[in-house]
Amino acid sequence: MVIKGMRKFILIVLSIPFIISCKTKNNGVELGHTTYCNPLNLDYGWGKFSEKRKESRTSADPVVVLFKDKYYLFTTQDIGGYRVSDDLMIWKNVYFDQSIEPSPLDVDHYVAPAVAADEKYVYFINFNRKREQKTTNVFRSSDPESGVWEKCGEVRRMADPTLFIDNGSYHVYYGLGADQPTKYFEVDPATFEEKPNSFKLLRDYITDVNDCKSGYHFGRREIYDEIESPEWKDKYKYLPCPEGAWIVKNNNKYYLQYATPGTICNWYCDVIMESDNADGPFIEMPYNPVSMKVGGFIGGAGHSSVFQDKYNNWWQATTMWVGNHDEFERRIALFPVSFDEQGRMKVHTVLGDYPIPMPQKKITSSDSNSTVGWMVQSYNKECSASSTLENFDVRNASDENVRTWWSATSGNEGEWFMMNLNKKVKINAIQVNFADQDADPEAPEDTEYHAYKLYASEDAKDWMLIIDKSENKTIVLHDYIELAKPIETRYIKVENIHTPRNGKFALLDLRVFGSGNSSLPDAVKINGIERDKEDERYALLSWEPVKNADGYLIRFGYHPDFLNLSIQVKDKEKSSLLIHILTKGIKYSYRVDSYNDSGITEGILVNE
Repeated sequence: MVIKGMRKFILIVLSIPFIISCKTKNNGVELGHTTYCNPLNLDYGWGKFSEKRKESRTSADPVVVLFKDKYYLFTTQDIGGYRVSDDLMIWKNVYFDQSIEPSPLDVDHYVAPAVAADEKYVYFINFNRKREQKTTNVFRSSDPESGVWEKCGEVRRMADPTLFIDNGSYHVYYGLGADQPTKYFEVDPATFEEKPNSFKLLRDYITDVNDCKSGYHFGRREIYDEIESPEWKDKYKYLPCPEGAWIVKNNNKYYLQYATPGTICNWYCDVIMESDNADGPFIEMPYNPVSMKVGGFIGGAGHSSVFQDKYNNWWQATTMWVGNHDEFERRIALFPVSFDEQGRMKVHTVLGDYPIPMPQKKITSSDSNSTVGWMVQSYNKECSASSTLENFDVRNASDENVRTWWSATSGNEGEWFMMNLNKKVKINAIQVNFADQDADPEAPEDTEYHAYKLYASEDAKDWMLIIDKSENKTIVLHDYIELAKPIETRYIKVENIHTPRNGKFALLDLRVFGSGNSSLPDAVKINGIERDKEDERYALLSWEPVKNADGYLIRFGYHPDFLNLSIQVKDKEKSSLLIHILTKGIKYSYRVDSYNDSGITEGILVNE
């Protein structure tokens, strides 16, 4: 926090002692490995939920477990296996040994499994989608990196199951769909047989969306990439789809969460309930939703798993929504999590698609592991290209929107995309987000990789090669490059070498992070808060636009000291926002922060 004049500015900075710097060289430019950027740069397998749907790269419903000092990541409709990592940043694919009979795979791509670990094993329980079957298998592995698993029991057929191991007790939670409550039972760890009389209903199902106490249940399949629409009120028809139960324990308090209103919208979020016991009763918290990411480059933060890393820092692996080629096209994100002295869980999603540090020791401050303060330099910048496919304009690759993209007319080597940053800026990191334009999922496997070169220039004439990935042979859909030492330049150019699956060279966005050396924007003053008298789930927030702003962060929460909810507004001229996710009977506090290419200015807090 920096005091300048009488105004207060927020500068989110990297705490260097918490980071171990790992540097490599690429064409003489040192690369750093202390940060990452959402969505995660995974290979994302081709999948589809049914024959009626289009095939697209997708991944969702992540579960991360730490076992014998390694992290294992399991995701829906993805590669058909799972991933292993030493550091949460670099992941290696692992596949189930096909000697397992019957296989844990469901038509080669499993959905929303329960995965948990004790001292000896990692356990895997699949979401069995075959309704005619009454049970599903439980598998375990003492060496999951090898891919070798064994059957160790059976449990009842469940949708979106979660296995929670607590002091030698094994608890199962599950439930998916508008007419499905969250259910619970306990199993014998030796046999996985259900313990008698342990079955319970922990959360009732929703029968009428208009009867929901909270507005965060609105919008399933109805709100797509908007953050606001005048037709919202009285628009909702679909029941929400509560799903993805997950539970953690912290300081003898149990936190059970579920996702709502449904994965096909930017408002996909998690709701938290607390209890003193693993089997309830659970009470929904007034600061819900606990996890929400709306606005910016990519949105969505639902159907998550919360876990601790090797250093006991808390994290959330979660689902983000794309929905370009199919409604269920999704990505994986990783957000820092903290618990305050009052036991309130906070998922740090503000600017959660900007660079985030990866700590290598225990973080004590609740906010020290959020973002590093490298701001977007590429938003709405002037772009040009070697060619442009009709309806896929170059501006789409600088609009901070994952649901639009630019495409060249071919995937030939030599196609290029150039961005004019309008001035010389400091660049700390770059994220190259590739789009699948006219890619053929049936193309040969050996075509499944991205290869490119990245150049910088001060005059768009003399170019310096800063990143050379011409020999890369992997999929890097959201390739994030951190520079160990920042560079200063005005122009950035990406040159195509190879595009996967015979597709065209295309970019969702070329995102550049650093500092534009601009004056910080003024502090925002809220003009008014109009809570809807007939429906308290809505509030119209208005403010005065300020100079030097690129956009606004609408911060709000149930208490002045806990503004855990945020909506990013990219339009610097915008002066109001209709918020629809509030809870009846709760008074909120609001603040509008302004931001630009050089930092964030904290606004003035207003209480209802």
